Parts: sequence; structure tokens; C-alpha cells
Amino acid sequence: MELKITDFKVFVAQANFEWAFVRIYSKDLYGTGEAGPAPGLKGMESEFRQLLIGEDAFKINRIVEKLRYAALYSGTTVYHLISAINIALYDIIGKFLNVPIYKLLGGDKTEIPVYVDAHGGKGLEAINALHLPVNLPWIKEAEVETSRLLTTNNPVHGRLSMEKWNEDYSPEAYAKRALKMKNEGYKAMKFDLDVPTPYIDLRRVRNGDLSLKDIDYMAEIVKAVRESVGNEVEIMFDLHWRYNLNTAIRICKSLEPYRLRWLEDPTPAIMAVPNYDELKLLTSQCSVPIETGENLYTVYQFKDLLNTGTRVWAPDIVKAGGITEGRRIAELAAMYDIEYSPHNIASPIGTMAHAHVGSIANTFGFVEFHGHDVPFWNEIVKPKRRIIGDGVIKLTEDPGLGVDLDDEVMRKYWPDYNL
Repeated sequence: MELKITDFKVFVAQANFEWAFVRIYSKDLYGTGEAGPAPGLKGMESEFRQLLIGEDAFKINRIVEKLRYAALYSGTTVYHLISAINIALYDIIGKFLNVPIYKLLGGDKTEIPVYVDAHGGKGLEAINALHLPVNLPWIKEAEVETSRLLTTNNPVHGRLSMEKWNEDYSPEAYAKRALKMKNEGYKAMKFDLDVPTPYIDLRRVRNGDLSLKDIDYMAEIVKAVRESVGNEVEIMFDLHWRYNLNTAIRICKSLEPYRLRWLEDPTPAIMAVPNYDELKLLTSQCSVPIETGENLYTVYQFKDLLNTGTRVWAPDIVKAGGITEGRRIAELAAMYDIEYSPHNIASPIGTMAHAHVGSIANTFGFVEFHGHDVPFWNEIVKPKRRIIGDGVIKLTEDPGLGVDLDDEVMRKYWPDYNL
């Protein structure tokens, strides 16, 4: 039995984030995968095609090793494409065997819990692979906040972002949106807390610092969300690597009464180059569980989290190594009973890949959903069904990922689509 690879294609679509899709062909049969946002992925297409054509898609281990050695000097960005290829290989094998991926993996859980990323009083603007805001036609029709940013040439997240406060960042706006998400059936939700307050001082933000008035305001937001949804809903907050250690600890202390599921990336400890010792300093002073991992690659980097006191791991398998590495990371987390709750800003393709890994993850919490305010998120795939309902993804008997891109709809939104 052999599935010889005959072609490989890449297409990058700008949505709320960049969705980079790949297809691996074996004659008329193909598998689809998705890569996390990174500059230059389309430009790697021809080189990776040369590496893939003629390989047997069943030999996933050989192919991944081949790509790792070929990309030896290329840095972690290449892992985004390797991850997409890995997912596409599982998809084509599942289709060939007429088996869903979670069954290939030996999974048994078919209802995968989801948490919705709500951002603030409205949704987050669209951003490209360099975290710069982009203005798209559908934004005007969506419930998305558009007046916070003072500049368009600074990254949306981090200490260089220049922002001003507006009513979408009031405790009342957060509480209203939280209740809306609860009424839509979500049992868990995450908001951004690295947002402008009425007291914002950009000079302090540049240094990762906040005043006590800023921190008190942030705590009022958290309190409003908790009171809005009650104790039956899990709430989490993201700080996007913005604050220095002292400020992060002060924020943690102020949020302790509200029993957060986690606080995400308070400091720049885990960015392109991880600083695990900084995480140790943070977790030793903060009783709120710290979540991190979206910028780590492969199980090798996650093993170094074990001694940091980090209690929630959030790998993003569309960049961390695909389904193969997702499984390894989930198994390592389970060995130490650490929660595995993957980061996810993907289209339905990457989201379903996360869900299949979730079926075998023994300490699984929730998979993130970051497409709530994207009007075509469900529309771009087939078969036509609601992927997320009542706060879960239901895995089906459909082979492979269980969903595929609808080429006709893709051309509707991206006329140059070719995959």
C-alpha cells in the first residue's frame, strides 16, 4: 500500500489572521493542512514541493525528519509549514482509509470542549502575519472594535502598541459581551486584559509598567465579567507578553479573588526565544495559574516548561509541529497532569486538527475559538454544518479532518485562490 505524493500547493488567505493552507496530492486524492501565520510561507512552496514529490504519504515519520534536516538553518518559521504538511498527511491518509483522524490516533472522546476568544466589548481587528492591523471589507459588517489603535505600523500586541481607551474597554462592555457568549452556549471564554484604560500612560506601557489605577481598572473588568457569567463559566484573560515581572505579579495579586482558569502570557518570557527562568520567577509569586506555549515548537521546548511552575500548556499545532507533535506534547502533559488547552487562531481546518488531537489528550481542557466575529468562518468549509455548537466540537465519522475547504466559497472571498 502506497500513497505517492504527486503535487504540493500553498495558498495564504487574509482573514482575521492569516490562514495559510496547504494541499498534498496523490493523483486526484489530496489532504489539506493549515500553517500558523508567518511571513513568506507561500515563497517556500517550490522548495518544499521538491522535497515532497515522490514520497509515500504513509511514511509521515520519514517525511517530517526529511523536512527537519532540510530546514536545518531556517529557524522556527519553517515549522509552520512543516506543521501544515503534517496535518495534510494525516488528512490524506484518513481519506484514503475512510477513517477520521481521531480514530487513526486511537482517540475515544468525540465532544471536544471549546472556549471562545471574545477580546473585549467587541472583537479584535484583523491582523497580518506581522501583527499589523489590516482593513478588510467584511470588518464593517462585523462586531469588531476599530478605534483603539493610534498607529497602523506598530504591532497590535506588546509594548510598542499605541492605543487610546474607548467605551468598548469598559467593565460594562465586557460584562455585556460575556453574557452574550454565555447565552450562545459557551462554558468558557477568554478576554484580552492588555487593553487601554482611562488612565493609560504610553510611556509606562513602553516599559511594561502600569499604575495602580490601571491595575485596579483591569480588576474591575475581571470582576464585571465574573459577576456577569457566574461561577459556572470558566473565564481566562490574556496579557500578550506586555508587562515586566513586577507589574505582572501585581496584576496577578489583584485578580486572585475572581478564580480565573488561567492568566495568559503576562510577560515576554515565551516569545520567539524562550526565557524559562523568568517564568519560574513569575509562577513562584502568582497563585493564579499561568498559561503559555503558543510560541513554543515541538515537544523538546515543552519539556523545558516542566520545571517552571506553568500549570496550563497551550501549544498551537499549526506551528508547533502538527498532529504528530500535538500528540507528543499532550502525552507529556498527561504524564504530569498538566492541563493541555491549545492556542488556536486558525480557520476550521486548523481548528479540526486541534480537535482530533484533543480526542486523545488525557488532560485536555479547551481548544480556543478565535473566529466568533468572522462572518464566513463556517462558510468556507464543507460539508455544510455548524462546527461548534453548545460550546463543543463534535467529531464525526467523516474521514480525515472531517471537513474540507469549499473551493467555490474560497474563490468568492479570495478571487486568486488556487490550491
